[in-house]
Amino acid sequence: MAESRQVDVARSMPPPCVPSAMESAVNPASQAFKTSRWSTDEVAPHERFDYYANALSSALVPMSLERPPAQEFTAEMVVGDLGGMAVVRQHGTAHRCFVTSRDLGRNQERSFHLLVNLRSAWNMEHRGRSRMAPGEAILTDSAMLWDIDIGADYEFVHLKFSEHWMRQWLPSPGSLVGRRIAMDSTWGRALSAFIAPLSPAVLQHSPLPVALIADQVGSLLALAGQDMGGTTTAPPRGRADHALLEGIKDCMRQLCTSPTLTASDVAGAVGVSLRTFHRCFQRFDETFGTTLTQMRCVHALRMLESPLFRRVGVGEIARRAGFCDASHLCRVVRARTGLTPGQVRSGERVPAFNPETAEEQP
Repeated sequence: MAESRQVDVARSMPPPCVPSAMESAVNPASQAFKTSRWSTDEVAPHERFDYYANALSSALVPMSLERPPAQEFTAEMVVGDLGGMAVVRQHGTAHRCFVTSRDLGRNQERSFHLLVNLRSAWNMEHRGRSRMAPGEAILTDSAMLWDIDIGADYEFVHLKFSEHWMRQWLPSPGSLVGRRIAMDSTWGRALSAFIAPLSPAVLQHSPLPVALIADQVGSLLALAGQDMGGTTTAPPRGRADHALLEGIKDCMRQLCTSPTLTASDVAGAVGVSLRTFHRCFQRFDETFGTTLTQMRCVHALRMLESPLFRRVGVGEIARRAGFCDASHLCRVVRARTGLTPGQVRSGERVPAFNPETAEEQP
């Protein structure tokens, strides 16, 4: 019979938090955020299960754990808190975690959680039963019961969203809650591929502002919901939608060379709410992040092709186009043209592409 322990966070001290060494190495191009780490390696073997149960309940939502008997238990969780969104990286051995009615009563705030499976398959009960294969994702609601049965060593990326953050992208998130986001769907595949590499360490050293990465996550989540036929489907496009999108893009063209530009900056400049701003992009199956990168790429290509910039280094061109460094510029230019900046500069013909519609390469 499985060993089961009910975790009562209200009467328990939170587990010791081991600060990550990454906290002191925040990339200036990214907004600062708090990083925390929990690992069962930090405690004695007989304390590991209770330690990790407390860690999950204090960092995510109140929950209960159950493990197979006579099995060594190990787990690690690293959390990067961005404010409205937290990036959580988790891996460990088999166990079951679930939320009871008592756990729901201890939950002080509603949140949504996107789990992207990276390794072994596991089962989840949440508004129905789902078998989660590697590469698939599922959105959960902390206000509802759920049960995850992980039968083997696991690894997944777990994104935690505040209710306010989620409703900026999905006005009715219930349409996507509990539904498996499969790898064979167009935007589901793009969503999982974008999220899979994310971790607090990656965000700490990202050449892009973390607010921009969060915007990209929200855009892809909304598009995945639309792809699945939920209530996120965009209303018909009208003249006002086209005019607003063109106004937004005009503003972005003027500001895109700033490496710290965010969606909030542009929304404020054109005088619309952040929710209206992103929904405008969604109506045209576009995202702010992809559009911004495309505009910066156009600026960089013009400079690389111009004799006037022949003496300007690639790193300086990257900076002037809004990229944070030369390596990021190289990746973007190669993804869109198949050429390196050096090849573009040497006169090789850049393949024709539409900078307004070209897809972002993973």
